Amino acid sequence: MMRKIALLLAALTLSVTALSARPYPDRYSPYQHGYRWYFSLQGGPAILLTDNIQTFGQYGKAMDMLCWHAAASFGYNFSDAWDLRISGSYANNAGAMLPYGGFYPYYYFAAQLFADIALNYNALAEYNIPFNLKTYAGLGGAFTHRFTEVEHPFQELQAYNIVPGVRLGGIIEIDYKSGFGWFLDLGAEAFLDRYDGQVAGSPVDFAFKLSFGVIYHLPLIRK
Repeated sequence: MMRKIALLLAALTLSVTALSARPYPDRYSPYQHGYRWYFSLQGGPAILLTDNIQTFGQYGKAMDMLCWHAAASFGYNFSDAWDLRISGSYANNAGAMLPYGGFYPYYYFAAQLFADIALNYNALAEYNIPFNLKTYAGLGGAFTHRFTEVEHPFQELQAYNIVPGVRLGGIIEIDYKSGFGWFLDLGAEAFLDRYDGQVAGSPVDFAFKLSFGVIYHLPLIRK
């Protein structure tokens, strides 16, 4: 029995090795991104769902909830359909303390780093066209700092916070034969409660981001 299992594992290993070493055919589509590096830049608005954020609307300051972020990513396509990227971003955020007889808004900054895995559905179906629909999920964390000072009757903010987070999102991407492209990214992020500087509150802080970006896929290096 053990011999059969060992032979099966050996056959599986040889099959995976052979598939991974298979070269691309000569008729390679410019819209195939397998085994190519890429980098991208993006930015746009964001809305946070954190402790007491609803008080912005209650005091007629709903537009002050709107935040902005910018990000840079560097990644590699392990196949036409799957890729892994490292993404760093920086954002200005808005928050509010407990409305104890008044409105107590504050502002702070967040530096974030995520590792994402993404799936290209068109490539998964071997349908190589300029239009691509992708989804991604990632693990990472954030460093929040530079909180504005607020004189609150009893609540205090934690000035520096390093918190883990997860995220997922979807991307609509338009590519060109030159390797350049542009995309729209709609994503959601979740962090531990200390993200907004308030320790006592909801266990998770959320951020929803919409961004426009540009991307460049480096040429395929043929061996």
